[in-house]
Amino acid sequence: MTIQQYQKDCFKNYKSSIGYPAEYKYFHGTPINVLVPIETESNKAMIVGAYPSAKFFTINGIADTPVSDNDAPFSDESYFDGSRVRSIPSGKELNEVILRQIGIERKDCWITDLVKVFLFKEGHVDRYKKLGKNDIEENRSKFEEYGKKSMGWLEREIEICQPSVIILLGMEVTKTFFGLPEKMAKDYLGGEIKTEQIRGIERKIICLPHPGILMKKTERNPWPYRFENEISIKAKKEIKKLKKAWR
Repeated sequence: MTIQQYQKDCFKNYKSSIGYPAEYKYFHGTPINVLVPIETESNKAMIVGAYPSAKFFTINGIADTPVSDNDAPFSDESYFDGSRVRSIPSGKELNEVILRQIGIERKDCWITDLVKVFLFKEGHVDRYKKLGKNDIEENRSKFEEYGKKSMGWLEREIEICQPSVIILLGMEVTKTFFGLPEKMAKDYLGGEIKTEQIRGIERKIICLPHPGILMKKTERNPWPYRFENEISIKAKKEIKKLKKAWR
């Protein structure tokens, strides 16, 4: 299967395969589409996030209202939200907080999400209700359910990409990917190489904290310090060895 064949199949059939409500739309009726991988470098690094963010606008004084899809997984585009120019943080966080510190350039990555559609948190639903839209229910809590149903799609991407290393971002992705309890999944986020048989082939995997949590530099959050002084160093050392085979 070619990359384009996979993209078309995923775009058309993904939502129904995981049970995502077909009738869900953004505030103005804009469809919630499947964010298929767009940056698809093969044989090097595959980056797997949790699920896509969206573009948020200020509508009738209500800020941070989701209104449309991003352009791609971990997009770093900028746009005007009705009151100010803003950028989508996930792309910048990936570039500057993760890739730069572990020694990988974005051009050497296949970038994707485990769950490939936007998920609504309670706050998003509340904003919609204030604006008179009452046909959306919270589904962020269904991440694990959707993630398990998404594993077959991710395995197909891995077959096409043939990555030398798969980088999982965050506890939830790691938990779902390996089928681990939450505490053990957190213990996996150390930057070391793990291995897993995927469709008969042993794959090298590195699990890292999600970039979002690394941006929250507070005294009660140990992850930014651990990542800078321990986790990223281990990961960079492992990746340096793997990069010798990249072309």
